[in-house]
Amino acid sequence: MPMISQGAEPAPALARASAPLELMWLVHDCEARHPLEGPLASLEPMRSQLGPRLRAFWDDGVRGFTETVVLAHRSGTMFDPDLERFFARLDDAASMPGLPSLKSEAPPDRQAFHARLERLRTDLAVRADYRELLESAWGLVRTEWETAGRHAVEDAAADWEARIAGGASYFTLLERPRIWPGRPELEALADAAAEEGKLVLSPGWFFGLVHVVEIDGTVYLGRRMRTLDAESERRVAAKKVAHTLKALADPTRLGIMLWLASHPASVTEIARHFNLSQPTVSAHIQVLREGELLEEKSSGRASTLTVTERRLKEVLEGAEERLLRHFPRD
Repeated sequence: MPMISQGAEPAPALARASAPLELMWLVHDCEARHPLEGPLASLEPMRSQLGPRLRAFWDDGVRGFTETVVLAHRSGTMFDPDLERFFARLDDAASMPGLPSLKSEAPPDRQAFHARLERLRTDLAVRADYRELLESAWGLVRTEWETAGRHAVEDAAADWEARIAGGASYFTLLERPRIWPGRPELEALADAAAEEGKLVLSPGWFFGLVHVVEIDGTVYLGRRMRTLDAESERRVAAKKVAHTLKALADPTRLGIMLWLASHPASVTEIARHFNLSQPTVSAHIQVLREGELLEEKSSGRASTLTVTERRLKEVLEGAEERLLRHFPRD
């Protein structure tokens, strides 16, 4: 970790609510191919309505719209409590040349987000469709955000600020011993940003368990602060982990997954390679989808399916996190 120069003191981390980060997570949540439950159950109607459009918009196999955070960072709207200025400044932000560092992202995802930003910069029609899709998504949750979410996260951010002033670490506020198991480089990014006074912590209403996004030296860390009661949380965790374990429990299904890791293919091609009927393969593919192991890219009427090492690690580490958080800490 970098040493603090003699006589210098690191600036404290900031704690801020962020509507653009809520938007990033909102889109990520609603790209899911499974029903949303637990703390995110209120988004299930939106997932059903907009999910197919969100998944098809970029069609590059990368889930989530992390480029929205880049646009908010560039437009100076990251800490806005609503998205009025974000949308008003979207054209200017999208027109800016240059590509962000995005060191928090795996190289293939970083390339995809760079390609998206370049398309938004150069293709006005894509930019207009992008704006319309994001505005439609936000419009579906605006009432929930204004009546419940905004005030809750603003109060939580104020509490986090007080705890930071009292010496609390970002691990304490994230309520986890590591940012993400298996990715120690994320902690190095966060520590470096903290040294430079460029670490921002955000509690979220629509967030997932945790996120970290690095943009040109600034690191945005956050976690969902809306939870269920302990028993409901355990039931949701058990169901999600069961989907993962089920996806990996069948030898044929595991064989399909391992083959797709090096041979992206359609359902028809999988059936032909494994000498299985298409209905049988489709059933296996549905279970792999429910376990969130597959990445898909549309190709005409068919979809090309693949499994990446990154996705497998994320799913397994997520299952580990969901289980271990229910065990008592030493």
